[in-house]
Amino acid sequence: MIALLAAGQSQRFGTADKLSADLNGTMLGLHASEMLAALLADQRIVIASSEDHPCVGGWRAAGFEVAINPDAAQGMGTSVALAAELAVEAKAETLLIALADMPFVPLAHFRALAAQATASTIAASHNGAARTPPAVFGKEHFAALMQATGHRGAGALLSEAEIISCPHDQLADIDTLDDLKRLTR
Repeated sequence: MIALLAAGQSQRFGTADKLSADLNGTMLGLHASEMLAALLADQRIVIASSEDHPCVGGWRAAGFEVAINPDAAQGMGTSVALAAELAVEAKAETLLIALADMPFVPLAHFRALAAQATASTIAASHNGAARTPPAVFGKEHFAALMQATGHRGAGALLSEAEIISCPHDQLADIDTLDDLKRLTR
C-alpha cells in the first residue's frame, strides 16, 4: 500500500495553499502522486485534510483514493497513524509513506524502497545527512505507526531504518515560498 501524506497545515508557507501552488506548470501536490502512479501497488491513498482540496481530481486521476484526516491540525503524526490504520484494514503487507511536498523523488528511488519491503522492514531515504521520508514499513511496524502523534510522524521508527541513499536535491521538500522559488526550474 502507498500512502501520500497531504494533510499538513503549511504554516510556514504563508496564507496560500502550498500543495496547490504552481511548480513547473503542475500543482505542487500532484508531482509525487503522478510519480507514484507508475509504482505497482494494491492500493494508493492520499491522506488529505479536506475532500475539496484543489488536488483531489489529480490524485484520483493518478489512481489514489482520498482519506480525510480530521485531526490534521495536530500534526503529521496523525496522518501517519491514519495511514497505518488503513493499511491494517486493507491487510497490507507493507506501507510506503511519501510526502506530497517532496516533488522531486524519482521513480527509481521509490522502486528501491519498495524492493526492500518485507513484513519486518523499515527502510528510509537518506539524503547524506539524515534519514527522511519516503520510507517503507512492514506490517510488523503498523501498530507502532498507529501510535504516531505530533509533528515528527514516524521519526522515532526511522532511526532504526535501513537506509536507501538518494541525492539531497531529489529529497528536497517545499515548506516555504522561498523553497518554492528556489526549487522552481
